[in-house]
Amino acid sequence: MKRPLSLLMLVAVCGCVRLSQPAPEIRDYRLDYPPPSVNGTPLPAVLAVPSLRVAAVYDREAIVYRQGANATGTYFYTRWSANPGNMVADLLARDFAESNLYRAVSRGPSSLPADYEVTGFIDEIEERVAPAGCAAHLQLRVLLARTTGSGDPVRLQRSYAGDEPCTCGRPAALAAAMSRVLERISTQLQQDVYDAVSKSNSHS
Repeated sequence: MKRPLSLLMLVAVCGCVRLSQPAPEIRDYRLDYPPPSVNGTPLPAVLAVPSLRVAAVYDREAIVYRQGANATGTYFYTRWSANPGNMVADLLARDFAESNLYRAVSRGPSSLPADYEVTGFIDEIEERVAPAGCAAHLQLRVLLARTTGSGDPVRLQRSYAGDEPCTCGRPAALAAAMSRVLERISTQLQQDVYDAVSKSNSHS
């Protein structure tokens, strides 16, 4: 009888030890960079920037990494602070607003009628793992459409992509590298959208 009792006590003690251990901490990471500078004459146009759509593999807060052509995975205790479609759209809208080149920039639903809408689709946002090292990779497609007037509404349709080396398995390094990629993409996108809106306004 003593042996079963001893076993029960051992199981109970082990259970208490496991329950008393703190749960692993989940860390959230955000993208951030200074708004790019774009030169130009302010335009009397209102831009709307809704959330970007995201490819199914990346449409979640989990940080995705890829090895080779097909193998993907996620980090269990680290994630993005928000869905990539919202996080990237927030930064792009901020950049448009900070440029002071438009009458107004709206993010999400707004009672202010928009003259143009900047929509997009994130094809890939991932850490690419390779024998030579890791890199933050971002690829997205952007569509600028005029919401008023007649004729073809499409004013710009273009893909943007970039890579930035980072330390493998270090989410903080990945977030910093991904921020630099988005900064470069936004810099080019800001100029492209401004040029397209300026050209469209001059022809209207």
